[in-house]
Amino acid sequence: MARPPKYSSDQIMDAVLSVLRGHRPDEVSVAAVSDVLGAPSGSIYHRFPTRDALLASVWLRAGERFRASLAEALGIPDPVDAGLAAVRYQLEWARRRPAEARLFLLYDRAELTNTAWPPQLLGRATRLANELTDALRSVAARTPGASFARVRFALLDVPQAAIRRAASSGAELDGEAQRLVEETIEVLLARPEALTRMAS
Repeated sequence: MARPPKYSSDQIMDAVLSVLRGHRPDEVSVAAVSDVLGAPSGSIYHRFPTRDALLASVWLRAGERFRASLAEALGIPDPVDAGLAAVRYQLEWARRRPAEARLFLLYDRAELTNTAWPPQLLGRATRLANELTDALRSVAARTPGASFARVRFALLDVPQAAIRRAASSGAELDGEAQRLVEETIEVLLARPEALTRMAS
């Protein structure tokens, strides 16, 4: 009988995130991941055929984890409550998983690899994008007078700009930044009391 693998796929991907704390994705090598993991490179290639497949898998895992709870928040019936819950989730996710947030939000998937993604991974990336788009369209449909573009800007572009700014400097989002993001969401999704607060 073959011995079970000593290192799981998740352990290997976690080692990639450790390397990414001090490097850009294009600086990550299988050798560096092997050093962090304390395993021969063959253990990594046994589960991920190439460095590009490894980086793509780490990016996808981050995106799928990110999307799962975000979609739940976006399902809240009141669109502003849904938007605020989604924003708070994104900011908290970035605090709890800074390495994943930095990878998923600072880098487009096309920047991660030098080769085309394998069909299986590309299919997962397409599903990830489509599911998130569908959730945002649902919020737009529940928001009077709001276009999909407006909702997407409010619920993704605004909070992720704040996260990117903090992540790129190695800082953590503070309470003031979160308050400003939440106020922006309320205004963009037209909650009347938010407009009154801003006018006063």
